[in-house]
Amino acid sequence: MARESDAVGKDVDADGRAVSGTRASGREIAIDRSGLRRALERRLAETSGTRDGGSGGGERDGLLGHLARAMKFSGGSIPVSEYVRECLTHPEYGYYMRGDVFGRKGDFVTSPEISQVFGELLGVWAALQYEALGSPTTLRVVEFGPGRGTLMADLLRGTSKFDKFTRAVSVHLIEVSPALRELQAKTLRCVDLENTSSDGKDRLVIPKNFLESDNSSGSSGRVSEVPMGEAHTRAKSEINGAGVFWHDALDSVPNGPTLVICHEFFDALPVRQFQRTERGWCEKMITIDSGLTDDSAEKVPGRELEMVLSPGPTPASHMLVPRRLKGLPSEIVDSMRLLELSPPSMTLWDKLADRIQKNSGAVLAIDYGEEGPLGNTLEAIKDHKFVHVLDHPGEADLSAYVDFGALRQIVDEKPERGVRCYGPVTQQQLLLSLGLIHRLEQLVKNATSEVQADELVKGCERLVGDGAGDATAGEPPGMGVRYKAMCMVSRGLPKPAGF
Repeated sequence: MARESDAVGKDVDADGRAVSGTRASGREIAIDRSGLRRALERRLAETSGTRDGGSGGGERDGLLGHLARAMKFSGGSIPVSEYVRECLTHPEYGYYMRGDVFGRKGDFVTSPEISQVFGELLGVWAALQYEALGSPTTLRVVEFGPGRGTLMADLLRGTSKFDKFTRAVSVHLIEVSPALRELQAKTLRCVDLENTSSDGKDRLVIPKNFLESDNSSGSSGRVSEVPMGEAHTRAKSEINGAGVFWHDALDSVPNGPTLVICHEFFDALPVRQFQRTERGWCEKMITIDSGLTDDSAEKVPGRELEMVLSPGPTPASHMLVPRRLKGLPSEIVDSMRLLELSPPSMTLWDKLADRIQKNSGAVLAIDYGEEGPLGNTLEAIKDHKFVHVLDHPGEADLSAYVDFGALRQIVDEKPERGVRCYGPVTQQQLLLSLGLIHRLEQLVKNATSEVQADELVKGCERLVGDGAGDATAGEPPGMGVRYKAMCMVSRGLPKPAGF
């Protein structure tokens, strides 16, 4: 999930240095070994009597211990993508499994937390797309990574006077954190919360390789009667009476016209990192206690984890790098030394395109990013401050810029679907086009005090502002230009509002 910290962001390398370069994204065949490792760890814990599979004697515990065993299991190192995935979504130690990490008391502030206008204007977008679809009797509104649920709550409240839209809508939240699901239910004022699992237990079934799944072979497969990722949790929102359903993956969302919102989501999906060397495109790996003393290791005193380069090109670099570089001008390719690829992002965008092709609808992604390809942009935020990506594993938010050009490439590669892609445009352009100024004027007119009116204005200024911010003065950067929006629509739909 993308974050807006009070710090001013920049592209950094593995040691926090500002770098230039380009970034790319592609698709890969990912083999999920995490479940096997965790099963082995549990078995080891049962036999040894230790909590985390260690044997005592000073072994590392917690997430660092898990990462050390993962590296040993994989031959000494793991790719950056696996490190990111474990840090964010490990069932016990993952960052998003801790609970509420949003807002000023958390590690970052997102647009919906800054102003209610953001979610209300996305409600305008949803209502306009609903009309473009012909006002169907059912509409699935899907949000990936809904955080506290603030965006969806504002969207439902802002559209509650549109009777046909309200009657048609059901809400589907893609969320893997049990703690955040509880928080979302409160924000959406949910009642009649029901668990429909066959065994009656309130559980979360995380699909295999959720953040790294891919289908590069092109086979479609059949959806099982109980779709992978079904969370068996549903409720009703008192905001507008809509049904609310939680899912672990898109697969279990019922068919029908669909609107998807991916707000500050793609930047949290794992990335692979590559560096051009005289040996070719080598992959950056994470290791611990490597003992290396040459330039291939980025060792910092006091830091147990290290970033190292693979001895040569890896299968992933052979598969991913050429695909993303295809069609780029030779002078750009020749000047690149760093690439950052997000195979899960490409896989998900492809699935979303398939979804709206078969069911009709639209997908809106809002995140910080660029046209791409880009260089190393992976960064970590803890307590609203940037920290090194290898420090505080599981305690800091990890995110990377979104390569919007790579998302468009997915759509362009399959023109037979009839899906069209628009953008990226700045968040500033999108929100202003959807009526931000008019909505702000209404809110200010009805404000109960000058203080409330001033807060409303400041919030909207940050949403569409383009200032760099001043961390020393406590002035956060504007989101208007740094954040971009991209939309894809199904065959026959007009150009969406804001694009």
